[in-house]
Amino acid sequence: MPNHFHFLIKQITKYGLRGFMQSLLTRYTAYFNKKYDRVGSLFQGRYKAVMVKDDRQLLVLSRYIHRNPLEINANLVESFSSYADYLGLRKTTWLKPGIVLDFFNKKVAPEFNDTSSYKKFVEGEASGLWEVPDDLKLD
Repeated sequence: MPNHFHFLIKQITKYGLRGFMQSLLTRYTAYFNKKYDRVGSLFQGRYKAVMVKDDRQLLVLSRYIHRNPLEINANLVESFSSYADYLGLRKTTWLKPGIVLDFFNKKVAPEFNDTSSYKKFVEGEASGLWEVPDDLKLD
């Protein structure tokens, strides 16, 4: 995780994601270059994006993103992650965890029956149904 990041973004307009990512990456590069007195590109290549096609993919992707800090043995709650917001331990105003958490209340995921189960869903072992499918992998 020290060399990449993940976002789960709901695109509202046709080219909204493209404009958002261009603005974000340009501004972050300018900030980073100024802070560390450097010039040039910061990111290698263009960002990668996948369209989430159904509810299961949304849940799998959310789980994958929140488990990603485990790759570097980071604490899931204390890492640079929105996971604490999803657990109700922090409230970042621009995040909307309810979009994902509502699925647990609606029993879309039959193994989990309430919002508190999101922690079990993320931190537990994945059954075949909850493993990341190839069409969501960017590597």
